[in-house]
Amino acid sequence: MKHAIIAAVTAASLALCGAMAESISTAPPAALEPEAVYRLETRLAELGYFDGQPDQTVDAETRSALESFQQANGLEVTGQADDTVLERLNGADAVSRQDYLSRFSIAYAQMEALRKGSVSNDVLVMQRKLRELGFFSGEPDGEFSETTQRAVESFQMVNGLPITGVADGATLMRLMADSPITWTAFLTEMSAGEGDTGLNVYVLQKRLGQMGYFTGSCTAAYGELTAQAVRAFQTDNALEVTGIADPATWAAIYSKSVAAANRAAVLQIGDFGDDVVAVQNRLNALGFFDNEVTGQYGYTTESAVRLFQMANGLTDTGVLSVEDQSRLMADTAASMLDSQVQQRFTTMLDAAGEQDQARIAEIARSLVGLSFGDSEDELYPGFDFVQYVCVSAGLPVTFPEDLMRMADRQVETIAGVEEGDIVAFQSASADAVSMVLAIGAGDGMVISTTESGGWVELAYMDRMQGATIYCWDAK
Repeated sequence: MKHAIIAAVTAASLALCGAMAESISTAPPAALEPEAVYRLETRLAELGYFDGQPDQTVDAETRSALESFQQANGLEVTGQADDTVLERLNGADAVSRQDYLSRFSIAYAQMEALRKGSVSNDVLVMQRKLRELGFFSGEPDGEFSETTQRAVESFQMVNGLPITGVADGATLMRLMADSPITWTAFLTEMSAGEGDTGLNVYVLQKRLGQMGYFTGSCTAAYGELTAQAVRAFQTDNALEVTGIADPATWAAIYSKSVAAANRAAVLQIGDFGDDVVAVQNRLNALGFFDNEVTGQYGYTTESAVRLFQMANGLTDTGVLSVEDQSRLMADTAASMLDSQVQQRFTTMLDAAGEQDQARIAEIARSLVGLSFGDSEDELYPGFDFVQYVCVSAGLPVTFPEDLMRMADRQVETIAGVEEGDIVAFQSASADAVSMVLAIGAGDGMVISTTESGGWVELAYMDRMQGATIYCWDAK
């Protein structure tokens, strides 16, 4: 997701640092000669406030840079380059953006987290900023209500932070000083239409399926079935019926009423919030989930849910129905600590054969081109992806050791790896040994995740120079 380019600091941020500007003026910028504008933009660039190309024109980008400079230097925020601003700008004591953000980060590190029930001027400042970015539609009043918490959760989801609903230092720093992604930019980035593919389409299909509009398989490919579901959703929500998941459609999908329905019904990929936090904590306690509790229902959470369902005799859909949620929270829920569950999983893995191998290949290929952005195991890179594929195919892979036990046949040539095989590339460096995990795709290729970004890609095995290859023999 591309980050929108926004002014780094706002007048609201200075309130938390003890340097709030007295007022904000919307007067037009002072008239400057083109040569003076060029010098102005060049100096702003030197100090880190202007990242465009100096063009001798005072436009919105120039005024935004001026406002950021004024905020950081304790001047009245006008967006105008008057004599006072120019004197400070060209002086030796001008505060650079880097210096300001360093002080800013220290202030936030020492600041107490804001949470539901908090009442303060800091909450008021935060609400104003959330409203400016499009996450908060109410009237800022300094009271951290449920509406404010939902706005914080949405901001955290969009900006890649753990979704806690608590405005901690990291959240406030991202909100106030780190070019956050706006709600509008997020909705635009999520937009899709027929012919598109990607994670946004996958989430769209999941959410529409959860609401009863989409009945097909979540393939991450936007076809006619997806378009029909979008048109039905748009009709029911008084939107323009286009069959295109535009920003207005996504805004309705993430609206308060839909979110409330989600919490009262099923939980699945794309959901976030306190209910997901509770599920992740419970899965962790039962031994099915060993990742950071983020409040975001992603691939690793879906894998853990499937494992829980397998262990408890439920249909392993990866989706938590109301009944499944009750079963999960019950004292009688089976866990990975149960010897019977361990034995059942071992038997299932030992009995896996060619049919499972074909299913693994099918699922792995359906994920090519998606960003698999969950956590990665340093010792077993690619584990989360391969685990997700295997568990989705009905094989209860809980730990990397399960895969290593399966992939125990050394391969002399890449021709020995078949489509659907679990492949482990063992490589050693001066200080570590790692096992890169992937899925065989046939023709000397594998399906794996990239080191940066987690994109699922097809790659030729001969690029793994110097690695010992092990693979799984399906019975």
